Amino acid sequence: MATAKKAAPRKTATKKAPAAKKAVATKKAPVAKKVAATKNAAAPVSQGAVVEAFIGKLESWQQALVRELAALFAAEAPKASTYVKWGHPIWDHAGPFVLVKPAKAHVLIGFWRGGQMKDAEGILEGEGTGMKYLRLQSGQRPPASLAALVRQALVLNEKHGDPMKR
Repeated sequence: MATAKKAAPRKTATKKAPAAKKAVATKKAPVAKKVAATKNAAAPVSQGAVVEAFIGKLESWQQALVRELAALFAAEAPKASTYVKWGHPIWDHAGPFVLVKPAKAHVLIGFWRGGQMKDAEGILEGEGTGMKYLRLQSGQRPPASLAALVRQALVLNEKHGDPMKR
């Protein structure tokens, strides 16, 4: 004879306390958006001392040449700022327009918009519509047409804006 199993006692549900009411979210007044300052609004601060320290570390022939180039750029672009970026000095007016990059055997002068410039003497190297450059070796002087190229670079930057923003 089989014995009857007793039924397990039933669990009674306990009533939970009602959930606390959430506070009604109040709308906050919209925060005025800040107008982001544009880089073209104010030219980068010139770092003349940093550039001079950079030049001071070069070989003597490079120091003389880079100082001569810096004086030429300052004369042709008095409103331009100068700073060291990517390991070399850059002159900037409405965006970078020229760089000077010393190497062991030469000093490279690069124009961001060199491909758009009129190079009557054909002194610029490089292909395409972007960066073009010229190289000066020890004993070489900057060509007379370099001042005109600097002026063209300034006009192109003023007309088209920062060449780094395409």
